[in-house]
Parts: sequence; structure tokens; C-alpha cells
Amino acid sequence: MTEHVAQDIAAVTNAVVAITRAFGNARPWWRGQADIAWSLVPSLYRKGFSSKETNINNRFRMMAKARYAHCPPDSDAFPWLFLMQHYRLPTRLLDWSESPLVAVYFATDVEARDDSDGVLWALLPTHLNLQQLKRDAICVPGSGDLRQLCVEAFVGNRNNPDRRIRSVLTEQSDLRHMVQQSVFTIHGCNTPISDLPAADTFVARIRIPAKAKPAFRQVLQIFGISRASLFPDLENLAVELASLDFVLRGESEVPEKTDG
Repeated sequence: MTEHVAQDIAAVTNAVVAITRAFGNARPWWRGQADIAWSLVPSLYRKGFSSKETNINNRFRMMAKARYAHCPPDSDAFPWLFLMQHYRLPTRLLDWSESPLVAVYFATDVEARDDSDGVLWALLPTHLNLQQLKRDAICVPGSGDLRQLCVEAFVGNRNNPDRRIRSVLTEQSDLRHMVQQSVFTIHGCNTPISDLPAADTFVARIRIPAKAKPAFRQVLQIFGISRASLFPDLENLAVELASLDFVLRGESEVPEKTDG
């Protein structure tokens, strides 16, 4: 697998261009992870929830309607997974972004992970689907290619489960998804994308050394990439404003009037 190392934002830019050219100038998807040791698998598998997936998903679907006014129809499985992912329930969806800067934010933002190298994963979504579906295209909600994978999240299938992985575009029904330029992969197994056959043709990565993370955070702030901009709600706005330092002028600093 191709790996670049980036000590600063200029090196990230060079690596992004190199990866894009290596992918035939097709636009990759990007995912930032604070620890390079983490696998490219959804939280459902990372956190050991796969054995109770159908249970928690159906409970969420039954209990959400009293709490949220715009729930999708019960028969429409993918929007339910999308809603669950939005509210941080472990699902078989893995978040990606069409913006490498957004990915840099997620790779460097958590100060508690400053002792680990971060990583930007690059994915060529059409080639992933070519390998998994034998079709060079990105899936869309409602596609027949997604139906079994989505339904099995609510109705288990022990006999012949769909264990493939697909890239899928989503409807930007929420402001957060728009500003983060969100896209997804949906997974029927716990195999990391980087371990799939022929993964070298559709996966690459950019390593961000641990010691470089603080400088990346500073540059991203200058570029306007912050938690309040990527999670545009009042709570995150308040947290960000409370963390700012301002130079305040006291009354003693106001020039005094003089006679004459």
C-alpha cells in the first residue's frame, strides 16, 4: 500500500495531489484517524457490537419516534442507519469526507492522542465497488445493491449474509453532513478495507507524525477548520468561544482627555 508522510500542511497537499494522480485523477474520499493503528472498520465491529446489532437497531427504531419528529419509514433501512450513525450509535457505516482538510482535522484534533501518529486514508470509491460489486460506480440510497446489507442490520441472516463492502453517497439532510462533505462505506463484515484483495489499487494513506499534530491544529484554525465549523450547533459554538483568548482593553488603557 502506498504511504506518504506529512510533517506539515504543505506536505499533505503534495501527498493529496500525488495520490489523486496515482488514482487516475479521480477524486478520492478521505478519512482522518487519530491513531494509525486503528483499522478501517466501522464502530459496530471495533466496539464489539456486531453480536447485538439487530437488537439495538430495532430498539432504536422503536424508541426514536417519541424523541425525533422526522424519522424515516420503517421500511427504509438505509436512512435509519444514517440517523443512527448521526447520533453515534455503533453501526455498519464508516464515515468519509470528500475534503482532505476535514480528514486532517479528525486525524489531529484529539490532544489525548498526541502520542500516536495520525493518518489520512484515501479511498477510490468507484474502484472499491468494482472490486466488491464488479461495477465501477458509487451506490446511492435506495439502490438494490444496498438493500440486503441494510436489511440485515435489522433482520439477521445466518444462512447467506452479504459480507461485502460498498461505497455509498448520501442525501445531505443535515447541515453537519453538508459542511463535512460526508460520504460513507457500508460494511457487511469486519475485514478492514485496506486488507481487501487488490486494495493497493483503491487505498492509500498519509501518515502524520505525532509530534506534528499541534502545528496542524494551529494551521487548521487559521484556515477556519474547527469543531464549531464542522459541527455547526450551539453547543460546539459555545465550547469553541469559551476556549478563545481575547486581548481586552481595560479602562486604564483608554486615552484620557486633555484640556486645551
